[in-house]
Amino acid sequence: MALVAVVVGLGSGLVSGMLGVGGGLLTVPAMVLFLGLTQHVAEGTSLLVIIPTAVVGAVTLWRRGLVMLRAAMAIGLGGVAGALAGSRLALTVDGHTLRLVFATYLVIVGVWMIVPARRRVTSGQT
Repeated sequence: MALVAVVVGLGSGLVSGMLGVGGGLLTVPAMVLFLGLTQHVAEGTSLLVIIPTAVVGAVTLWRRGLVMLRAAMAIGLGGVAGALAGSRLALTVDGHTLRLVFATYLVIVGVWMIVPARRRVTSGQT
Protein backbone atom coordinates (compact mmCIF):
# COMPACT_ATOMS: atom_id res chain seq x y z
CA MET A 1 0.00 0.00 0.00
CA ALA A 2 2.87 2.41 0.75
CA LEU A 3 4.33 1.88 -2.73
CA VAL A 4 0.94 2.59 -4.33
CA ALA A 5 0.65 5.75 -2.21
CA VAL A 6 4.10 6.93 -3.37
CA VAL A 7 3.19 6.26 -7.01
CA VAL A 8 -0.09 8.17 -6.56
CA GLY A 9 1.89 11.05 -5.02
CA LEU A 10 4.39 11.03 -7.88
CA GLY A 11 1.58 11.14 -10.43
CA SER A 12 -0.19 13.85 -8.48
CA GLY A 13 2.92 15.99 -8.31
CA LEU A 14 3.57 15.52 -12.01
CA VAL A 15 0.02 16.49 -12.95
CA SER A 16 0.04 19.38 -10.49
CA GLY A 17 3.32 20.84 -11.72
CA MET A 18 2.55 20.33 -15.39
CA LEU A 19 -1.11 21.38 -15.50
CA GLY A 20 -1.42 23.75 -12.55
CA VAL A 21 -4.00 21.69 -10.73
CA GLY A 22 -3.82 20.63 -7.12
CA GLY A 23 -3.50 17.01 -8.10
CA GLY A 24 -6.87 16.10 -6.61
CA LEU A 25 -8.07 15.15 -10.07
CA LEU A 26 -5.68 12.23 -9.82
CA THR A 27 -5.28 11.62 -6.10
CA VAL A 28 -8.94 11.43 -5.11
CA PRO A 29 -9.90 8.72 -7.63
CA ALA A 30 -6.61 6.88 -7.04
CA MET A 31 -7.06 6.85 -3.27
CA VAL A 32 -10.63 5.57 -3.63
CA LEU A 33 -9.86 2.96 -6.30
CA PHE A 34 -6.37 1.76 -5.32
CA LEU A 35 -6.03 2.54 -1.61
CA GLY A 36 -9.61 1.71 -0.62
CA LEU A 37 -10.29 5.05 1.09
CA THR A 38 -13.80 6.41 1.31
CA GLN A 39 -14.65 9.43 -0.83
CA HIS A 40 -14.71 11.71 2.23
CA VAL A 41 -11.32 10.50 3.51
CA ALA A 42 -9.78 10.69 0.01
CA GLU A 43 -10.95 14.28 -0.43
CA GLY A 44 -9.69 15.35 2.99
CA THR A 45 -6.36 13.63 2.44
CA SER A 46 -6.04 15.14 -1.03
CA LEU A 47 -6.56 18.63 0.36
CA LEU A 48 -3.68 18.13 2.77
CA VAL A 49 -1.46 16.64 0.05
CA ILE A 50 -2.02 19.74 -2.07
CA ILE A 51 -0.15 22.01 0.34
CA PRO A 52 3.46 20.86 -0.23
CA THR A 53 2.77 20.02 -3.87
CA ALA A 54 1.35 23.47 -4.59
CA VAL A 55 4.15 25.25 -2.71
CA VAL A 56 6.89 23.50 -4.70
CA GLY A 57 5.13 24.08 -8.04
CA ALA A 58 4.33 27.72 -7.24
CA VAL A 59 7.88 28.52 -6.12
CA THR A 60 9.31 26.91 -9.25
CA LEU A 61 7.05 28.98 -11.51
CA TRP A 62 7.47 32.13 -9.36
CA ARG A 63 11.24 31.97 -9.92
CA ARG A 64 10.52 32.26 -13.63
CA GLY A 65 8.21 35.25 -13.11
CA LEU A 66 5.09 33.25 -13.91
CA VAL A 67 3.01 34.01 -10.81
CA MET A 68 0.67 36.95 -10.29
CA LEU A 69 0.83 37.46 -6.53
CA ARG A 70 -2.12 39.88 -6.24
CA ALA A 71 -4.39 37.57 -8.22
CA ALA A 72 -3.19 34.57 -6.19
CA MET A 73 -3.89 36.36 -2.91
CA ALA A 74 -7.37 37.48 -3.99
CA ILE A 75 -8.32 34.06 -5.36
CA GLY A 76 -6.78 32.43 -2.27
CA LEU A 77 -8.98 34.48 0.06
CA GLY A 78 -12.05 33.42 -1.86
CA GLY A 79 -10.73 29.87 -1.93
CA VAL A 80 -10.47 29.76 1.87
CA ALA A 81 -14.12 30.75 2.24
CA GLY A 82 -15.14 28.34 -0.52
CA ALA A 83 -13.15 25.47 1.02
CA LEU A 84 -14.81 26.03 4.37
CA ALA A 85 -18.28 26.03 2.81
CA GLY A 86 -17.50 23.15 0.45
CA SER A 87 -16.01 20.87 3.09
CA ARG A 88 -18.98 21.48 5.38
CA LEU A 89 -21.34 20.76 2.49
CA ALA A 90 -19.44 17.55 1.64
CA LEU A 91 -20.01 16.30 5.17
CA THR A 92 -23.78 16.49 4.65
CA VAL A 93 -23.68 14.21 1.59
CA ASP A 94 -23.20 10.43 1.64
CA GLY A 95 -20.03 9.02 0.07
CA HIS A 96 -21.72 7.50 -2.98
CA THR A 97 -23.45 10.76 -3.90
CA LEU A 98 -20.24 12.70 -3.30
CA ARG A 99 -18.38 10.32 -5.64
CA LEU A 100 -21.04 10.87 -8.33
CA VAL A 101 -20.80 14.65 -7.93
CA PHE A 102 -16.99 14.45 -8.22
CA ALA A 103 -17.17 12.26 -11.35
CA THR A 104 -19.80 14.52 -12.92
CA TYR A 105 -17.61 17.54 -12.27
CA LEU A 106 -14.65 15.83 -13.97
CA VAL A 107 -16.75 14.98 -17.03
CA ILE A 108 -18.20 18.50 -17.32
CA VAL A 109 -14.78 20.15 -17.03
CA GLY A 110 -13.29 17.71 -19.51
CA VAL A 111 -16.00 18.36 -22.08
CA TRP A 112 -15.81 22.10 -21.48
CA MET A 113 -12.07 22.07 -22.16
CA ILE A 114 -12.34 19.90 -25.28
CA VAL A 115 -15.31 21.56 -27.01
CA PRO A 116 -13.76 25.03 -27.47
CA ALA A 117 -10.57 23.42 -28.75
CA ARG A 118 -12.54 21.47 -31.36
CA ARG A 119 -14.29 24.64 -32.51
CA ARG A 120 -10.93 26.38 -33.01
CA VAL A 121 -9.53 23.46 -34.98
CA THR A 122 -12.60 23.06 -37.21
CA SER A 123 -12.76 26.79 -37.92
CA GLY A 124 -9.30 26.70 -39.46
CA GLN A 125 -7.36 28.10 -36.49
CA THR A 126 -4.66 25.69 -35.34
